[in-house]
Amino acid sequence: MGNIVRGAGAGAKLLPHRSFTAEGDTYLYAAETGGLFRMDDGVRDALSALASAAAGAVPAEFVSDLRRAGLLDTAGRRGPADRTAHPPLRLRTLVLLLTTSCNLACRYCYEDREEGCSRPGDGQGGPSAAAGMDAPGSVAAADGQERPGAVAGGGTPREMSLESLRGAITFLLEHDGQGGPSAAAGMDAPGSIAAADGQGGPSAAAGMDAPGSVAAAAGTNRKVSVTFFGGEPLLRFPLIRSAVGEARRMARERGKEISFSITTNGTLLTREIAGFLKENGISVCLSIDGPREIHDRNRPYASGRGSYGDVARGTSLLMENRNGFPVAARVTLGRGAVDVRKTFDHLRGLGFDEVGFAPASAAEGSPAALTEEELRAVMDGFRDLADGYVDDVRERRVPAFSNMSQILALIHRGDPMPYPCGAGIGMLAVDPSGTFYPCHRLCGIGDAFGGTETGISEAVRARFLEGARRRRESACDACWAKNFCSGGCYHDAYLRQGDLFAPSVHYCRWIKELFLLGLQTYVRIQNETPTFLDVMLGERGIA
Repeated sequence: MGNIVRGAGAGAKLLPHRSFTAEGDTYLYAAETGGLFRMDDGVRDALSALASAAAGAVPAEFVSDLRRAGLLDTAGRRGPADRTAHPPLRLRTLVLLLTTSCNLACRYCYEDREEGCSRPGDGQGGPSAAAGMDAPGSVAAADGQERPGAVAGGGTPREMSLESLRGAITFLLEHDGQGGPSAAAGMDAPGSIAAADGQGGPSAAAGMDAPGSVAAAAGTNRKVSVTFFGGEPLLRFPLIRSAVGEARRMARERGKEISFSITTNGTLLTREIAGFLKENGISVCLSIDGPREIHDRNRPYASGRGSYGDVARGTSLLMENRNGFPVAARVTLGRGAVDVRKTFDHLRGLGFDEVGFAPASAAEGSPAALTEEELRAVMDGFRDLADGYVDDVRERRVPAFSNMSQILALIHRGDPMPYPCGAGIGMLAVDPSGTFYPCHRLCGIGDAFGGTETGISEAVRARFLEGARRRRESACDACWAKNFCSGGCYHDAYLRQGDLFAPSVHYCRWIKELFLLGLQTYVRIQNETPTFLDVMLGERGIA
């Protein structure tokens, strides 16, 4: 069963689904509705008959039930003619690329394959630092003096100015919530390999409402969020310090609430910065790849010196200055470093509340890309962590394996997901020049959406979303896991195939295994500790 759509007699057609076993029972996941059902012998027999074109042998009540569950189409209504309109822009999360400069030279960094992530002091407009670029805190921009947006060779600025930042936040506060419900705003699809850039990416939960939920349907929303990103955003700490207070004042004047997060490599954290993050309630996602021997190989300074010691020092400062938000670790899995359990245990030992993993995004043939054997090893590690997740729930501990938390939330919501993430729907990114792009990874790739002064071009945004929908309809429509990745990360497709809207077929098998693991884990928790899912995610169950 699963990955096929077959004729079923009398015009009936089986829709994408997946049967699986868990806890000694057989379950069925329906891709069209996101429904999850316990399967009895009658349903099993009905599906077998339908798959073999013996629709006449299926009792009418079973046909009706299967149709309502999203497993059977008897009217031929599915297709391009039945498309709904693209979701309107409902801006909830804004990612600010404060700088394209970075003080590290990560071996898998995707920026090295685009225009380049300039190092501070390389003559391309980044804040200068001491020779060698190693010493944490040695950044000239950390001296309290604001820098104007420097321009590399007369082209695009590499540093965001205070004026551009003000314009971006003003746009967020004055254009949020327009147009009603949206897809899962600001959320990377679990397993879609989005944000597998070694830099963490915006918080997965940022700006997310289930489509059609009460909050989503309310039109304007009082709560918006900003993510400080780079490059390495702490190279621009004076700008962050100025921006937070000013943005809060602007939000209050408009009757809005604004929250902040930052994705950082952790090397530039000082006691002053950690205290500022705590005092201002800024949530932190820190990019760290595990124990010293793994991290230093993946994430060295430009000189080749490892950065683990400085990251560990910064992590310690964060733990001393907790602000009530979970401190998250983002692990990028590169070739030769796929011991998931060892890395997870190490980072939990450092005090991280959440640990998430993603394979490095890399062009075909890149030495950073994981081999098939390594992907299998990662999946084995994820199965081990899933067992631990269930144990944590059983013992009333808060689980730390954030990949699984995202998958469970997706399953529990049960809403079909026509797009792989909230890019261009509930989330936008702003580059240093004040230009809008669908997400932080697509800055400078494809068509810009507009600018802080000109606004968003709906025609460009519609073309982008239409490309995503065409991909799903053409390449992914018959896949039972399409609600999990919707074709995969745009940027990953661009790196691999030179096309934002090419399906990420190289990860299909891995993604399906990961989603199946999520379904099995969901059933285990629902059967053993259903209150966990109800409390954490709202009421829903297995039919």
